Amino acid sequence: MLTKNFSGALQLTDLDDFIGPSQQCIIPMQTKLADNTDDGLIKLRTKKSNKIEEESTPKVAKITLNDCLACSGCITSAESILIDQQDYHEAQRVLQLNQSLDQNDPNRKITVISISPQSLSSLAVKYKLDGLTCARRITSFLKTKLKIDYVYDISYARNFSLIEMKNEFITRYQNNHQNLPLLTSECPGWICYAEKTQGEYIIPHISRVKSPQQILGSLIKKDKNKNIYHISIQPCYDKKLEASRQDFYDEQRQQYDVDCVISTGEFDKWLTEEQFDPQSNSDLDYDEPYCMKDENGQMILTHRGSGSGGYLDYIFRSAAKELFNVDLDDGPLEFKVTKNQDFRETILTIDGQVRLRFAYAYGFRNIQNIVQKLKRNKCDYDFVEIMACPSGCVNGGGQIRSTDVNLDDVRHIYETLPHLNQPLNLRIDEENHISLFTEYRPIEKNISNTFNLKW
Repeated sequence: MLTKNFSGALQLTDLDDFIGPSQQCIIPMQTKLADNTDDGLIKLRTKKSNKIEEESTPKVAKITLNDCLACSGCITSAESILIDQQDYHEAQRVLQLNQSLDQNDPNRKITVISISPQSLSSLAVKYKLDGLTCARRITSFLKTKLKIDYVYDISYARNFSLIEMKNEFITRYQNNHQNLPLLTSECPGWICYAEKTQGEYIIPHISRVKSPQQILGSLIKKDKNKNIYHISIQPCYDKKLEASRQDFYDEQRQQYDVDCVISTGEFDKWLTEEQFDPQSNSDLDYDEPYCMKDENGQMILTHRGSGSGGYLDYIFRSAAKELFNVDLDDGPLEFKVTKNQDFRETILTIDGQVRLRFAYAYGFRNIQNIVQKLKRNKCDYDFVEIMACPSGCVNGGGQIRSTDVNLDDVRHIYETLPHLNQPLNLRIDEENHISLFTEYRPIEKNISNTFNLKW
């Protein structure tokens, strides 16, 4: 997997073989010329002596995603470097092994796949289906052909993320605007960039609320007595990094909350390999997580406001109501029109006075502008929805790239998925309580020249 697949926030240069790597993560180039032999050995001839030495064929270097997050720089993207923890072939291997075991075998896993609505929208456009039909056909195939036990919509968990981030914003606003603007924490590319390059200055502004992927992962893995394997389908390669954070590793289970993250494009390849027929009839719906109900026992979904989860839309409307008793109509929010389609702002004005100023900033250039404004104390926003990818998550780096998959069509499918305008008061049953928050921290950088390698 090359780093070019990751978001722009992780690609700090336009080079393909590295992004500012630290000296700890680079294997020095060997100054030996290799001759292949028939016996599986490599004859190495040194440049100085021309002496031939025999060595076993060196293994391809491997690093884990944990190594990447712990590093002070970024991983190389040379083809010889493999990241093999988050790959659909690994998921295939686990499922095949699972199917070979007896139902009562203690080693047999309960298998779960959760699907992002942005991924579903990209697949629906590829298969020329509406969103609901696509969801049903994929769910039916996963359960009947691949023997997946449960298939969930990640939107269920996003409602918790929306509500908790709204509560976090209102608390900060009422507490003398402490650490405002509040910056969203949904995008792992942005989080990785902030931790590695901006440190203590920016992190206090970032929301502590977990992403929907990780909230759902925590809920799924809540019962520590069950052997569960959780696969997450996401529009973004950076979600692989998020799932591998040590914060989301349970020492007791010795498992991550999300075991394997697969991009939309990878999932499409997997479905093709398994001979998925998008035209086959099916009537199986997503499963409903038993612990995610509103007070009336109804499931709540929302896709309103943006292709990245509607954080700005929901929190702006909720804050207007709770802070100023202003009910906004059901129409779209009014944004200041600029040439920059990936940076928009909206305000709430009462009696000629601006009470709320929100913005969304998509893409690395706009992220840098927000960061620079914060550093110069010239950022007058109360809340910023930040995403590393231009156009947000519907255009994530892991989405299907094809002439048949138009971004406007993906956005239309996403916006028309079944939803209610606003989430209600969701709750998690007390016996299923989990933490909805996490911590972000600056990663100490090695101040030495990253190219001053020490052998």
